[in-house]
Amino acid sequence: MKVEKVPIDLDKRRHLVYDLDAVYELEQVYGSFAKAIKSVRLDAFDDTAKVLYFGLRHEDDTLSVAAADHLIDVTNRFEVIEKIIKAVSLSLPDSSAVQTTNQQTQQPDSLDDSGWEWDWLYYMGTVLLGMSEAVFWSSTPRKLFSLWAIHKRVNGWEETESPEKTRAQAWIDQYI
Repeated sequence: MKVEKVPIDLDKRRHLVYDLDAVYELEQVYGSFAKAIKSVRLDAFDDTAKVLYFGLRHEDDTLSVAAADHLIDVTNRFEVIEKIIKAVSLSLPDSSAVQTTNQQTQQPDSLDDSGWEWDWLYYMGTVLLGMSEAVFWSSTPRKLFSLWAIHKRVNGWEETESPEKTRAQAWIDQYI
């Protein structure tokens, strides 16, 4: 699965991606990824620049928050916010892929104010899925959870309904 990058024209053509590294760092700065995304508003100049910076730094390690702030002005502010939201939505997993066998794992697509279970995600990616550390951190949450869903299916770890429940549902469906 390829990571989807959102092109954005600033000082030059750049690409926004909110990979696991960006999500982790935003969570460290804001307390949660949800709070970081909620901070992106037309009137929140500093916060929009920070979130933009974390989405762009994967392709430009010389970029700083101050430099990202200079890329935003009154003529492109709305477009920048729109592109950030699009990149975030492309980075978050589909809700169907987030089902895990670990009940403590926070579902990343439910943008609440609690943090993600980073220990579990790191273990899932590096140990169970066999990713290198670099591959793990450069993956988006969508990619990680898609791979995890396939891994569970291939290994027979998906929860299945009991035969009794299936028969009972069939009986109910027959008469309704």
